[in-house]
Amino acid sequence: MSNTRRVVVQGGGKNLYKISESGGWHYVYKVDVGFLADSAKNIGKTRSLEDALAIIRSHSGRDIQEIS
Repeated sequence: MSNTRRVVVQGGGKNLYKISESGGWHYVYKVDVGFLADSAKNIGKTRSLEDALAIIRSHSGRDIQEIS
């Protein structure tokens, strides 16, 4: 079963990420919001949610603002 979380980092601009959990793995994506459709680029894979959030912090250089 797949579970997806939206993660917003602090600051304006391109600050949206998502974490998709499937089969015990957490896949981390950088989301680029488009006019008609969004695109997602895979930036990492880990076994824990905490490590997935660390990947996002490292990639963005910012702290987490919101997880939904």
